[in-house]
Amino acid sequence: MQVLEQAIAATFSPLLRHYTLEEFWRLADLQDRSHYELIDGTLFMVPPPDPRHGNIDARLAAFLHAHLRGNQIRGEVHHPREAIYLDKSVATYLEPDMMYVSEALGSQMGDKRTSADIVFEYHSRRTAIYDQTTKADTYLALNVRELWLIDSENRIVEVRYAQRRDNQLYWRIHRYEKGEFAESEVLKGWRVSVDELFEDLVTS
Repeated sequence: MQVLEQAIAATFSPLLRHYTLEEFWRLADLQDRSHYELIDGTLFMVPPPDPRHGNIDARLAAFLHAHLRGNQIRGEVHHPREAIYLDKSVATYLEPDMMYVSEALGSQMGDKRTSADIVFEYHSRRTAIYDQTTKADTYLALNVRELWLIDSENRIVEVRYAQRRDNQLYWRIHRYEKGEFAESEVLKGWRVSVDELFEDLVTS
């Protein structure tokens, strides 16, 4: 009898395995543009983006860069595969669709990006629940100050602002729809027209 050694398949139940960040980085890349994320050692698989994803990203990034340049605000805007990550006892690795890191926060963090000032997620039917719950709450725990959830199918922009009450963190949620302007509290004065963001965007 011959016994062949097989590569260990990705394990998603925390009852079976918790990953360190180094073990997570050694996982093989997926072939269908899906990717893995890690929250406190637990593995999650994120489906590939839908066709609207790139359009939303290009438009929102253009609006953001214009505001930063126009107001001479220093900081960095990152896209995948740039990530927010923690090692040690709470191994976590998340790839936002886009994030803004202020100069002050960047200097404070140094070489390891453990948070961001604003995170942007463009969700589809397959990723909406994960983005709105598990991933959103993880961003809150990582001290992200503001989260934009972009729902291109229903043409809604949900902006969440980190709050603390009785030593408990929570999101204060504002939803912006047709004819309205989504507003940032981190970047004072930055407003995004919901109509312009979704203008001529194919929804099917």
